[in-house]
Amino acid sequence: MFPVLLILLGVMFLLDQFAPGWGIGKTWPVLLVVIGVLKLLDTTRPPRPPEGPRI
Repeated sequence: MFPVLLILLGVMFLLDQFAPGWGIGKTWPVLLVVIGVLKLLDTTRPPRPPEGPRI
């Protein structure tokens, strides 16, 4: 989840450079929505099987 969040944050700062008025100040709720969606998607994935001992 962290890489997606980092990319989204970078896009928001870049958007502020190209379209004034559309930076972090107005679009920070998008971060909250994306985090929530990622959390929901994370809970719908089946759990990974446990790893056995390495030989």
